[in-house]
Amino acid sequence: MNFLFYIFGFLTLISVITAIHEAGHYSMARFFKVTILDFSIGMGKSLKSWRDKANTEFHLRMLPIGGFVKMKGEDESRDAEDSFSSKKYYQKVLILLAGPLANFFLAIILLTGLNIYGNTAISSLVGFVDKESPSYEAGFKKNDLIIKIDSYEVSTRSDAQMALSRRLGETGDIIFQVRSSDGEKSLKIPINSWLQGEEPSDLLKNLGINVPIKPIIGKILTNSPAEISGLKKNDEILEIDNEVVSSWSEIKNKINDNLGLPSDFKIKRDEEIIFLTISPEFSDEKNEWLIGISASNKISPEALVFQREAPLSALSKATIQTFNVVNDSFEFLYKMIIGYVSPKNLGGPVMIGQFAGESLIYGGLYSFLLLVSYVSIGLGVINLVPIPILDGGQILILTIERLKGSPLSPTVLDFTYRFGISAVILLMVFAFMNDISRIGV
Repeated sequence: MNFLFYIFGFLTLISVITAIHEAGHYSMARFFKVTILDFSIGMGKSLKSWRDKANTEFHLRMLPIGGFVKMKGEDESRDAEDSFSSKKYYQKVLILLAGPLANFFLAIILLTGLNIYGNTAISSLVGFVDKESPSYEAGFKKNDLIIKIDSYEVSTRSDAQMALSRRLGETGDIIFQVRSSDGEKSLKIPINSWLQGEEPSDLLKNLGINVPIKPIIGKILTNSPAEISGLKKNDEILEIDNEVVSSWSEIKNKINDNLGLPSDFKIKRDEEIIFLTISPEFSDEKNEWLIGISASNKISPEALVFQREAPLSALSKATIQTFNVVNDSFEFLYKMIIGYVSPKNLGGPVMIGQFAGESLIYGGLYSFLLLVSYVSIGLGVINLVPIPILDGGQILILTIERLKGSPLSPTVLDFTYRFGISAVILLMVFAFMNDISRIGV
């Protein structure tokens, strides 16, 4: 069933975002009085078509991947006033830029609406700090609130992750501004080629800062020490060996600190307090002591924050968010080229579909629309990359021709387009292979 949601999510995402992108090209071309011959969503055989009063053929095609707008005089030189080739340089550039800009505009609209609607997010509150981690050595303590990372203000864990992602592969110090019970303080974590070439997921976790998750049991393994001792799902662990437990991450550390010795657990079950003694088992695979439990992943109430903006503030915030994601995307691509970031971080249709499907299943419409906005930005950024056949590549060719004072030869153009097609295909294959490796096929 989940697979069907993934497929539905992917198709919905691609169709909507592609339609907006091509609508950008279409609108700007019409503004400059260029005749549009074909407006297609998808590739391959046409499933449904119609023609408007301007004699443009609209097609909904079989394969929901991509789309295109075909303009008069786009592929060859034509003297007619309504052809693309007859337009001035700046007009051509604006027509090509209109697609990515439409994607960015869509993101701003969606993010503005989401900011107005509001959402509960995980704050930048520090949960349990792993011992011997960079954060522990830097002086982070549980319940510290991260308010700034380097020059970026943060209020949620997502903000913090975004700020940290800008330091991937770098060397130096990450500067944190933290608010604690005894006031504000500045902490720094030294990094050296941080996670260079790796595929990170939770950057705060990598530094030793855990999410404040309530110590409530979500699952118990069959025949595990936990099951044998009498632990049950939804039990809340209050104490281990007379030490208070306030977050899930503390449990593993306390168990491992005992080096396999039995631990005394104080448990809250409904309204009843229960005392149990549990002897852990050593896992050679994970190289740690385990009792066979997993978390319910219920976030501690104090770590949740509701965010909502007034309309003008929401628009301003959405614009900044979009600009930051665009900037970060180009920086990510640059770091990937020079080797600071692993190419394995690239995702293709399987990953997009999975995220989209899971957003619909678990996160609801809010999460899905948030994903749409980010994927839309991603599509806009990719199209600005100066690879022939992409919008950025077309702008590059137009710019070279303008500086040269004459069109490129058919031979050169043919080579560049072949190169562009090959590059895009290789990129898609690579991203798809990354997807396959992620799902373990």
